[in-house]
Amino acid sequence: MMKVERKYDPEFSTCVPLLEWLEAPRRRIKKIPVNIVKSRDNLIRFSDTQINLARWLTWEQQTPGIAKESSSALVHAAKMLAAFHQIAQQPELKHTISIAELPAVTWSGEGILASGLINSADWCEAYFCAVITRDEASMDTLANFPVALIKQSGTKAGPVSYLLVEVFQAYHHKKDNFPSLLQETMSAAVAQNDDWALGIAMGYLETFAALTTDIGFDFNEVLAKNLVHQEKYRMNAADKDVVPVASFLPIELLGMACMWHDKGNTVTVESDSLPRFLIEGTYL
Repeated sequence: MMKVERKYDPEFSTCVPLLEWLEAPRRRIKKIPVNIVKSRDNLIRFSDTQINLARWLTWEQQTPGIAKESSSALVHAAKMLAAFHQIAQQPELKHTISIAELPAVTWSGEGILASGLINSADWCEAYFCAVITRDEASMDTLANFPVALIKQSGTKAGPVSYLLVEVFQAYHHKKDNFPSLLQETMSAAVAQNDDWALGIAMGYLETFAALTTDIGFDFNEVLAKNLVHQEKYRMNAADKDVVPVASFLPIELLGMACMWHDKGNTVTVESDSLPRFLIEGTYL
């Protein structure tokens, strides 16, 4: 087994205690059944809250109770994110959304794209959140969301960001051009030559290539390497005194680890950022 230790230290004993970091998302989640009916955009806000909770829970002792709480948060987040994309894809229609035990809500998608609440980075997180929770319906919804609509978002991105979405969608749909598109996107990331393209996008692409192709990459070695590199990127990118929360649970890399496991392989990387119960789908 390859043990990957996190470099970031939240200093719970001298700064903000872990229980305080957990208190706010837990409080908001308790109010979701009441507040979800108030605004369509709460689907995004509450999915962020759920993922944020799961990230902070990686610092807790991983008891069955914590594992179930984390799994439940991600299950709800995946469904909320998929529903939001579904609404945006046909904005002129009224969509009734029913998620688990929450009240059913009905909204149109008018104005979502202009608001920028759907974008390439959030699509990737949404898709791999669905992968982690083995939510095939949500995966299908996201895989069928046109990249052309993402490009219409008020939140703009570079070409590599959109190509990433195309790569993951091509693999999902088993398209013949997947290998060439993967190579094209890797070349584009190198050409873009900035910290995000080389540290994040290339990390996703390398790990996905090791997962999906037979080009000589060892999946676990590539996963371990990019887990380290991406935590470093998140720490360096964060402003002073800003916690790099995204590094606590790297959704895309974790999703790929889940896919590797579900192919019948062994994930030999051990890290608090890759909870074993999520890789194995224990509490889904």
